[in-house]
Amino acid sequence: MRKKNNSKTVKQAVKPVEVKKEETVAQPVSEPKADAKADVKAEVEKAVEKTAEKVEKAVEKTTEKAAEVKADVKDTVKKTTAKAAKAAKTAKEAKTAKKEPVKPEIIVQYQDREVDTAAVEERVKAQFVAEGHKAGFIRKLSIYIKPEEYSAYYVINDKFSGRVDLF
Repeated sequence: MRKKNNSKTVKQAVKPVEVKKEETVAQPVSEPKADAKADVKAEVEKAVEKTAEKVEKAVEKTTEKAAEVKADVKDTVKKTTAKAAKAAKTAKEAKTAKKEPVKPEIIVQYQDREVDTAAVEERVKAQFVAEGHKAGFIRKLSIYIKPEEYSAYYVINDKFSGRVDLF
């Protein structure tokens, strides 16, 4: 057990300890070196330059392709326009040819008489209509002229036949 110390102040002996100071060099912790900033900046600039070069090359390729496509489109348009113009010209020539077919005037002479074949054709059509048929029904018309009998024989659509006087 312990004894009680009745003294009011007790001094304890403390030995002084010598603390050795180490020499330290203060280094800034929060700020990076100026050289490191320059290095990072240079690296970023190089990366930006490389990216810019790649973008420029891509733009050049795209521009070249666009120019090629534009030239191809122009050639195609020119060719198509030329073909269309040729086709229109040919169609126009064909229309004019169809509009103006050459229809010769044929006249049959026998002894002292003569008759125009167009007049004979009109008589045949008039007789066909007089028989009760429609003039638009005629698809094929064949006329046989016999001057010695003073008559013309006809066949319409290989079905109907008849006779008309020539003079």
